[in-house]
Order: sequence, then C-alpha cells, then structure tokens
Amino acid sequence: MRPTGPARVSPVALSARLLTLLTAVALSVTALSASPGATSPAAAATTPLGSDSATVRLEVQTTTGSAAAVTTAAERLGATRVGAVRRLHAVSFEVTSWRAQQVRATLSRRSDVTSVGVARRRWFTADPDDPRYAEQRTYLAAIGDPAAWDSGAIGSQSVRVAIVDSGVDIHHPDLAGKVVGTYNAVTGGTDVHDVVGHGTGTASVAAAATGNGVGIAGSGRDTSILAVKVADVTGRIFTDNLAAGIVWATDHGADVINLSLGGPSSDPLERAAVAYAEAHDVLVVAAAGNEGTSAKQYPGSLPGVLAVGATNATGSARAGFSSFGTWVDLAAPGRSIVVATPGGGYDVEDGTSFSAPLVSGAAALLAAYRPGRTAAQLAQALDDGADSARLGFARGLVHVDRSLALLPPAEQPAITGPAAGSTIAGQVTVTASTSAPRAQLGLGDLRSTVPVAGGVASATFESYGLSGPQPVTAAACSAVDQCADPTTSSVTVDNGPPTLTAPALAQDVREDDLQLSADAPGGAVRFLVDGGQGGQVTVPAPPYRTTLSTARLGDGGHTVSAVICRSDGSVCDTAHPAQTSVTVTRLHPAVLRIAPRAISPDGDGRQDTATVTYRLDRPGTPTLQVRSGSGAVVLTSSLGPQAAGTHTARWNGRLAAGRVAADGTYEVGVATVDGALRGLADSTVQVDRTAPRLAGVHRSAPRVLPVHDDYLDTVSLGARSDEALAALDLRVTTPGGTVRVLHRGSRHPGLVAATWDGRLPHLGLTPGAYRLRLVATDLAGNTTTSAARTVTVSRQQLVRRHGTTTVSAKASLGDSYVDTCSEVFPRTSGRHTGWVAYGASLTCTSDDAYAGGDHQVRLPDAVRYGTVQISAYGGRADRRYRDSARVEIYDSVPNLSDHTFRLSPTVGNHAGPRVKADGLLMRGRILRWMTLTTGVAWYDVKSYTVRFTYFVLR
Repeated sequence: MRPTGPARVSPVALSARLLTLLTAVALSVTALSASPGATSPAAAATTPLGSDSATVRLEVQTTTGSAAAVTTAAERLGATRVGAVRRLHAVSFEVTSWRAQQVRATLSRRSDVTSVGVARRRWFTADPDDPRYAEQRTYLAAIGDPAAWDSGAIGSQSVRVAIVDSGVDIHHPDLAGKVVGTYNAVTGGTDVHDVVGHGTGTASVAAAATGNGVGIAGSGRDTSILAVKVADVTGRIFTDNLAAGIVWATDHGADVINLSLGGPSSDPLERAAVAYAEAHDVLVVAAAGNEGTSAKQYPGSLPGVLAVGATNATGSARAGFSSFGTWVDLAAPGRSIVVATPGGGYDVEDGTSFSAPLVSGAAALLAAYRPGRTAAQLAQALDDGADSARLGFARGLVHVDRSLALLPPAEQPAITGPAAGSTIAGQVTVTASTSAPRAQLGLGDLRSTVPVAGGVASATFESYGLSGPQPVTAAACSAVDQCADPTTSSVTVDNGPPTLTAPALAQDVREDDLQLSADAPGGAVRFLVDGGQGGQVTVPAPPYRTTLSTARLGDGGHTVSAVICRSDGSVCDTAHPAQTSVTVTRLHPAVLRIAPRAISPDGDGRQDTATVTYRLDRPGTPTLQVRSGSGAVVLTSSLGPQAAGTHTARWNGRLAAGRVAADGTYEVGVATVDGALRGLADSTVQVDRTAPRLAGVHRSAPRVLPVHDDYLDTVSLGARSDEALAALDLRVTTPGGTVRVLHRGSRHPGLVAATWDGRLPHLGLTPGAYRLRLVATDLAGNTTTSAARTVTVSRQQLVRRHGTTTVSAKASLGDSYVDTCSEVFPRTSGRHTGWVAYGASLTCTSDDAYAGGDHQVRLPDAVRYGTVQISAYGGRADRRYRDSARVEIYDSVPNLSDHTFRLSPTVGNHAGPRVKADGLLMRGRILRWMTLTTGVAWYDVKSYTVRFTYFVLR
C-alpha cells in the first residue's frame, strides 16, 4: 500500500520506476528527510525544512578557513553539525525549532559568517495511481494541483472541508474513511444517504482518496470531509436547512465550507449563517451558478464568500454556461469533471458545482501547508495566485501551486535593532533578519512592509507623537505581503515636550488673533486652547508659528498648550504638553444669519451676494471682514457708525481691489473696536462659480409606453453629479421643438435621476421622439444641462393572450430520480406505448421507494408571462399496482418551488392550480416540473398539457 502522508523512505525501498527516474535524470539530493512517499511528488519544492518539523536545518556559509570556529560557536548554542560542503565553505546544523531564531541571529552577527539560511526540501515526482487520473490530468494540471502536490502540499486529515449538499455516499471506495462527521439538516439526524448524487460528486472532486489505486484523485488529497445534507429526497433545498448545515459545519471544525448550490435572491438567514462561519474564521466557497449571465447568485455573491466560476478543462476560456461578472472571485475548470456517484460508480459532469470543490480542495491544501493561517489569508493567496487573464471574472483561473508561495512564511524574524528595552527618540530605524522575501516592520502603531536584501529588512519610522513603552515588531511576509505573526520586543519613546515661546505667561489678549509659537525637536506641533474646546491648529513643520482667532473665546482666563505630534498630525503625545495661561478681554458682536451660504459672484443676478445679519453689543464703527480658508484677512470694509442692535451687510464675493474671490470657503463677519478692546464674529460662506458636472448620462429605456399596464409606463434619465444640487429638473423637447421643464426637486451628490411618465401638461400622451436633458442647479445657483437622450413615446400596450401546448410524457422526459428499488421508463409496447411509467420494483419491500422524472416545455416568446397551469393525462387501470402521484414545479434557479398538486390513480386528465409564472420560468421561458410517485406502486402518464397566459405588444 502506498503511504498517504509524510513518511521516511530509504532509497533502497523506492519502486523500480523511481529508480529508473533517478538514473535517467541524475537528480542530486543532499538529504531526503520526510519524503511524502511515492504518491507525493516534487522536483521543485522550496518548503522550509522547519515549517512542519520540531527541528530546523540551517545552512551557514563562512569565510575561508572559518568553518571550525563557526561550528564550535554553533554547538555552544545547542546546534548539531549534520553536514558540510567544504568547497563552498558551508556547514549544516540541526537545531530545535524554538532555539533556531536565536542561533540564526547570533551566527548572522559573526564577521566570519557570510550568510545563514534555512535548508529546503526536495522530493521525487510521480503521478498518483488512481485509475481515472488520466482523465483528470488536464483540469487538475490547469489549476496547479499536481505541482502543489510535488511541493509537498498534500493536505492533512486535520483539515476539514464541509460538503454542504445533498449528502455523501460515505461507503464509496473513494470516500470511505474520509468522512469524519455527518449531519442531516433536514431531519436533524446523522444519516446523509445521498439519493440525488450531487453531494457525492462534489465531495469526491474536493477530497477523494488519492493514491489508493481506486477511481479518481481529489483536489485536496489527504483532506478530511464533513458531510452535511441540506436537500430532501427530491433535491429541494430550503435556506433554513442550509443555514443549519453551515452552522453545524462551523461548530464541528470545518476549515472550508463548500456550497455548490445557489439561487437568484438573497435570504437573511442564509446571510447570517455565512457571517457566522466567517466570524469563526471559516472560508466559505460557493459555486457562481450556471446561468450564463452576470446576474448575481446567492450565496456566491454574499460579502466574504469566495464565488467560483467555470472554465473549460484547460482553463483557457470561460465555460459558456458559467455565471460571470466582477462578483465572481475566480475560476476553475467546470467541463468534463470526473466525479464519484452513489453506489461506487463514476460519471463525467459539467457545471460550476464542480468548479467550486476544486477550489475548496485547493484551499484545504493551503490550510495544511501553512497551519495557523486565517480564512482571509487563504482566500487572498488563492486570489493573488490566479491568472491575470480574467475571462469575465474578478480574477482568472486559480493556481494553487502559485498560491503556496503567497501564504505567510512559517518563520519569525529576529529583531536586530533597536535593542529591546532601550530608550529612543526622533527618527528610528527598525531592522530584522529573515529569509522571507519581504518583511513587515513596525514601531508603535506604524507599519511598513519592505523587501528583504541579503537576509536583512530595514525601515525607518518617526517616533514623534508616541510616548512611553512601545512595541517593535517584525513579521515575515510572502511576495504579495501575506504576513505571519510577528516577533515583538519593546522600547521606550521619550521625545520630551515642546517649548512654548508665545504667548507669554498671563498675557492679556485683546486682539482678534492669538499669536502662537513653539520650539520642538521635530515632527508637528499642535496648539490647543482650553484642551481644544477654544480651538486648535497643527503646524506640520518648523518654524512652529501660527495664529488662532479669538472670536469664539469668552472673556477671562484660558489655557494654551502645545504637544508634539507625528508629522501628519495623526498621533500626538498628549501626556507631555507644554502649557501657559492667557486672559482674554474683548467686545462681543454676533452673526445671527448669513444667506445664502453659497454664492456665485459671476454677475448673472443669481446668488451673487451673501447678506450678513449681525448684532452689536455696543455702539461703534464695525467693519465687514472676510478671511480665507487659511485664516488670512482678504477684505476689510467699513460699515460706518452704527448703534447697538441688529444690522445687515452684504458681501459681493469680491476681495480687496475688487478681485473676485476664488472658489473656496471663507469666514465672513463683522469686526468692532472700542478703544483698546476688539471684537469679531463670523461664519462660513462658500464661493462657487463652477457649474455642477453631470457624467454618465443614461436612460432606463429607449421608449416609454404611458398606458398604465406596469410595462414601460415611465422612463428615467440618470447621471452622476459631482456635488449636491439645489434642484434637478427635466427638460423635455417635443418633436415640434417646444421645450418644457418639469421640476423634480433637490438631490444629493452622486447618482441623480428624474423620471418622466411620457406625458406633458396640456399635451397629454402624444406619440413621437422626444429629447430629454437633465438641468442641474447647485447650491450656489450655478446651472448645467446634460447631454440629450432620445426617448420614443408610443401608444402601444400589453395585450393578454392565452396559449396551450401539449407534450408527450416520453418526449418531454429529462432526468429521472429513483431509489435502489424503483425505476422510470417509457413504455414501448402494448396499448400504453409512448406512456411513461413511474414506480417501484414488484419485489421491493422498502417503505420509502419513490420514482420521479423531470419534464419541461418551452413557451412562446413574449414580453411577459401571466399564469401557468399544468395538467397530466395519466393514472393506472390495474388496481393491484396502481399508485397516486404528484407534480412539483421548479423555479427559475432551478429548485423545486412550493407549487405542487396531486394526480389521482384514476385514468384521466388531472389539472393542477393556475399559478403566477413569475419566478418559475428558466431562461425566461422554460417551464420545468417533476412527476413523483407518492407510494410504492406504479403511475403511468401519457401526456402533459400546459395552459398559460402571456402578453405581447399591440
């Protein structure tokens, strides 16, 4: 028997085929430790020896003649010499994994050591001996499965993929012993007998026993399976059962949940179950669906779910049946997939149902290859390893072999600076030694991911704004910045407080502005009055000087403080402020109102000026004062002598010397003076002379049929606005050139739209071609008109029609569903030739025997369908073996809907209820149903008649 997991192998025990390979290829291997055996290949793996071992093998290259001294030093540290390559001045050591970091860091600092690295593993390459592997080779190779196996990623029994589906044949030769837990969400028990066959197939694609000399190879090889049944015997799946299955799988240790199922609408319970799995760090993989459109399917399109589309067997093109779009994360082959079937057999299937478990198996390989990974890291590695050719998906074909190298490395770097426990200030350089391609270094809350050069990673951080004990971190990262858990040490940050140079202690402030300045060693300085309640301002670089308006400060004492901050002002050292106090004595005018708040001083008479309503607390000669966004005074204008009380003034949007103010925000108010006292009150005004922009103008339909029948009764014209609008109107130009403006109200920025019912005041419904434009007015009164779109108004309306189509049971029969002692077959002789018989074998003793078959008809093309009604001509004249039956109608997904009716045993025509066609027609016009026996005898059907209503335009 071939080994299924890692085992030590002696060269003399290798098979004759591998010995021949050794002779022909002349592969040189210095050490064959922990080979996966004949079924676990690899001629090009680069896995660190210590990634799954209690010991690590280090390769140390020394300067000429230094090997003996280095060996002595290493042995003192607890390392054991295991080999040497004298011509390369290299010595190999084994050391326990917990001590490896210390040994590596210590040897790296020696002047007689040129490099220290971790030895890598290599394996021989061989295909698994599963008889049907040759049929799988193309699509498994397309996603890199064999190459991943060659690299030692063969899965693990400790990693579990939950197959949430129709059940699993746990006794199938390719699945026996692989299933470590079962749950039937429909009954609440543990019986997962698969009468549909779908779940057995998906389970085998994900994790069929590989290298066992039977059947097929599974994408996830040694991965274990949790079998969760969520479908009843007819294949119906309800979201409450699905949710229960997802939760059970999560609670029973699933690392990956495979959902090869879906539907066109979202369900809150399903969303909650998926969120529960994701919250417990479970990767949820779902089939994208076989609709051949970009319409979203659920649960595949739920946030966090890895949706998988289908390609051809080589992965070079999207399969025509596959759903697609940016909501589909990546792809895997979905054509000609070999699957296990209940009872020990095999079949070849198409569909995204089998693309998804290829990816689930790949995710399980990654989970076993790098234990401790998160579900998000698995998904990211799969995404980042996918082909750049997207084929209509968000990412292209998955490549698990590439994804291996994109997982977080297993090692932890050694931090070499700054020294643990040291006190630091200013700019600080963090260094670490690692063999990973990249490393993420950190100081406090700062992080920087950098390339590693010569085994060393380095990044410089500013410590300004930090204070006291702070962590220093170093994490090994993959080439795409998937990072492992970091090594951490601690330092103390002490930059000291800034020095306040203005204002002076106890200064009496009577001016409009408070002068602020400070000295600091670097970073930014933030000035605050009364802890920020009286205002604050941050100066990003020296010289640290600024002003702060005193307009909002009350009379009396105030505290002024300054703190050192990071250069971008995001973090400040508030524990070490510099402080002083001042006394403010001022007048107290007040701005009561400014209208409008946005002006457009372009001389068109619309919102050219802003009116300021203000109140004076005592008589005086106030001035109108305007400040720019930076606080600079850009206009002062005397308002003349005024009494105490309420007054108004106007600002025309112009600055000193009559220049028009640039677009932006301004502080507009009044300043007063009475001897040595001053006062200032202001508020904001927006200057905006730029018309709003309307981009991406689109119409909802090219025509409108304003007859009230819920079909194209209205048309919408939409666009994207770059700013908030005071008004959005619709301008309609008639065929005769008359322009009518329909007022629609204000709109927020972003997507805006106006809807028209195809009619105009005093004109009513007049057929013809109309041109529609959006007219947008912003808050400052600027107006823009969008590009025009033509819409045709027509008097056409929907007309209801009735149709009938009859199909023979034999001609319309598609799939059949039977248990082990039932059958469905067309009769070919006797007076019932052409009928279809559903029933149980006469020797069957089961109480659960059932037989059923799918039938379908294609309805004529129509704008809309109303109702459908199915009737069957059938029954059973032979009273000894006759049974009743029932018809169940599928929905558009297709899953079985709630619409069902009984067929009486009496021979004759049996009609079902008339039901709405909405949601029942596949691909828009195909009606599908199942006929199913209700007992353990027989039911015969000759034909089905479908009566329906549909609507066409007239």
